[in-house]
Amino acid sequence: MNHNKQVEKASLMRNKPYLYLISSQVVSSLGDWLDMLAIMALVALKWEASPIAMAGVGLCLLGPMAVVSPVAGILADKYDRKKLMILSDVIRCLVVIGFVFSTALWQIYTLLIIKSIFAALFIPAKNGKLKEIVPESQMQSAMAISGVVDNGSKIVGPLISGLLVSLVGIQWSFYLDAASFVLSAILLFGVPKTINETFVNDSGIPKEKETMISQLKDGLTVLRQIPFLSAGLMVFSVALLVIQIADTQLMVLLRQIDGDPTEIVGYGIAANGIGMLIMSIILSKKKIQSTAIYIGLGSAVVGLCFAGMVLLVPLSIVMTTILTPLLFFIAGLAAAAIIIPFQITAQKGTPVQYTGRVFGTISSVTTLASLIGMVSGGVIAEIFGVNMAFVLSGGLLVIVGIVVLIKRSKLESRVNLAESDRGLQGKASG
Repeated sequence: MNHNKQVEKASLMRNKPYLYLISSQVVSSLGDWLDMLAIMALVALKWEASPIAMAGVGLCLLGPMAVVSPVAGILADKYDRKKLMILSDVIRCLVVIGFVFSTALWQIYTLLIIKSIFAALFIPAKNGKLKEIVPESQMQSAMAISGVVDNGSKIVGPLISGLLVSLVGIQWSFYLDAASFVLSAILLFGVPKTINETFVNDSGIPKEKETMISQLKDGLTVLRQIPFLSAGLMVFSVALLVIQIADTQLMVLLRQIDGDPTEIVGYGIAANGIGMLIMSIILSKKKIQSTAIYIGLGSAVVGLCFAGMVLLVPLSIVMTTILTPLLFFIAGLAAAAIIIPFQITAQKGTPVQYTGRVFGTISSVTTLASLIGMVSGGVIAEIFGVNMAFVLSGGLLVIVGIVVLIKRSKLESRVNLAESDRGLQGKASG
């Protein structure tokens, strides 16, 4: 068994298109975290934005994805995914440069909306391309490595960004982020283009002649045919909704401490990335027997960490600097336990020709949940205070986790994953 896993991993590492794709993800993910902390520092600290205004940042970043993601998924199934990813990188590079010259909140909002639209285009195209170039037998390893990349960037990105913001100013984080998108686009030239082939649906209608509405229905239909994925998406979305009640208010919460919270947030996000990285590595070597257990325990632990953040505010700056990364580290372990198993379930259960549509639908549903959480968090923090937002978010996450664990047997009795088709995008499934 161990020998087979080593051979499988070695084979994956010899897959040149995959290596180009994952390398592009490395630099792009790193760049995203470089500008995220800079935006938080600019809006929350330099411009002293209110909780509602901070929620607006999150809304502009994720809101368009709820609307655009299903359409982006269709485009990712219909057109060359490689070209779509390169276009997305180029546009986002220009947008990030625009942050440097922004002087008002509405300008930041506008640029974030544009960036969100093209990020929504990139995600299903990347997931579809991954399905094209990686065999089913190596998919779990590929997804785990992808998780390691995403979470590893959270370690390096915030540390570099925090250092740059403190030493040379906010704009350098934006310049580095723009450069990362350029490098990502260059690396994508090493990925083969998508081979489009006409295939038919169950009624014998060529897919290329189907309407956009019918293609959107395809994504929902596939999700309904995978019972546990449908249930998992519902639970996953609820967890994201509750997490976002507090997540966008972090800088507002730490604004109460003595001193500049920018570095503390940077250390915290880096520690969170370390925790997620460690859990991603663990899950890459371990067969996941129960997705529900991971999601339930992960939700409860993240909730306890959120509620615990409120206790750090009255402490000295030294204690806050030490304990904040510790809580973020534990939360990172738990968050990865929620995200990675669900992603693996989705990738394994989705036929290749529907990957773009299914992931576009998943992205739309989870983004909508996040948006509701952001709005709720801003309103709660504005009316009852930011401390209450964290306590409420933490308590609700604990409840979600407990309910999932109690209902685990019922959830897992619905496991009936459809066998994933193999081959390139557009191939008929036999």
